[in-house]
Amino acid sequence: MSHHLNRRRFLYLAGGATAATATAAAAWAGLLREQIKRGPSLTLPGIAGSTTTTSTTTTSTTTTSTTTVAPTTTSLIPGQGPRKPVLVVVQMQGGNDGLNTLVPLNGRYQDARPTLALGDHEMLELSGNQDFALHSALAPLLPLWETNLLTAVTGIGIPGQGRSHFTASDSWHSGRTDRGVTGWLGRWLDATASGPVNPLRAVSLGGGAPILAAQQQLSTVIHSPQNFNLYTPPNSDGETLTDAFLRVASPLSTDPILADAQQAIFSTFNALAALETTAGNPSPWSGEETYTTLLDTAANLINLDLGTEVIVVSVHGFDTHSYQRSAHEELLTNLADGLASFHQRLEADGHADRVLTVTTSEFGRRLEENGSAGTDHGTAGTQFIIGPNQGIIGQVDLDNLVDGDVPIYVDTRSMYATALDWLGGPTDEILGKKYDRLTATI
Repeated sequence: MSHHLNRRRFLYLAGGATAATATAAAAWAGLLREQIKRGPSLTLPGIAGSTTTTSTTTTSTTTTSTTTVAPTTTSLIPGQGPRKPVLVVVQMQGGNDGLNTLVPLNGRYQDARPTLALGDHEMLELSGNQDFALHSALAPLLPLWETNLLTAVTGIGIPGQGRSHFTASDSWHSGRTDRGVTGWLGRWLDATASGPVNPLRAVSLGGGAPILAAQQQLSTVIHSPQNFNLYTPPNSDGETLTDAFLRVASPLSTDPILADAQQAIFSTFNALAALETTAGNPSPWSGEETYTTLLDTAANLINLDLGTEVIVVSVHGFDTHSYQRSAHEELLTNLADGLASFHQRLEADGHADRVLTVTTSEFGRRLEENGSAGTDHGTAGTQFIIGPNQGIIGQVDLDNLVDGDVPIYVDTRSMYATALDWLGGPTDEILGKKYDRLTATI
């Protein structure tokens, strides 16, 4: 995905569209045109130590131009600092089938799913628990269970969320009954902001993340880590454009709106340089990312100590209306491999004790399989938490369905409250009321 650093983007970062913004926009565009005409220069006037360096790497398949912003007095990306807690939200977009993920050992499950119900050879026993089993595709997660680091939350949902992708997703993203336009983590970003804006404080990998939508703070959205860079128009020289951007940003304007946009330039280029470090050798984007590749980038972000506190990772494909068995097995394999390798990286890098990982999906699936060897939209589902706890939270009552759906036993906001407590901040204010915190029991 190309990252467009344009006039609208910088002014959005600066705080909104007003008459003053329009004036600053015209001035900014004029400055940029002037600097492009001047041609490349490796010295940025007015800022001590500010230089750009360009290197070109050629492989048999790709040629990439890399621009690195040297450390300057205006860099907004923190270096080594306090080991703050990190929250990683792993989204299973489309509505994961919780019943075939954490399988209830109940005859009603087998009866309702004559072709989709898992057999004994397709399930994994959870030591200490007699009521549930894991889908065999989740075998990489068993060591986390055995070391008291995996919690499964079943029967989880938001009352009244509905079965539509749009309405259910809105409820899960907002985390409030009034929904609104901000996400639950976006409100946390606003409530706990301090110091210069850091575009890597919150990062979404694999696509947009409405849960990060904030009123004041920004986040960085990356569809493909391997292809995240400055957008260069056709017939344009990337080095000249980059150099022009940086010269426009120095010295800072006396106009506060334009000055904010200039600060955003430095912030964005530092972010680009840092993210390039995490991505390795770029390759053409295939149009699809796996949990393993995205979570590997997440681990790199955490290990580089860029001030990242929230990471959202998204993979689509969980809307399994037809031929679910093989597709769902592949999805869960993708999920388990990614989560397991991510945790191994965190342990190797010494960050496992400060990272909490939770999964989300906008709804579960109905108990009865449909006529297409799949399942339809339901309500309650199953989520996982990887952190300092182990056990099963919630329950699945298949004898008392609500209009064919598994009833909600755990409010999603309780999981959010637990995650926000991990990060630190005004949890109850962010969610609009006080919710019970989650406590796992085997």
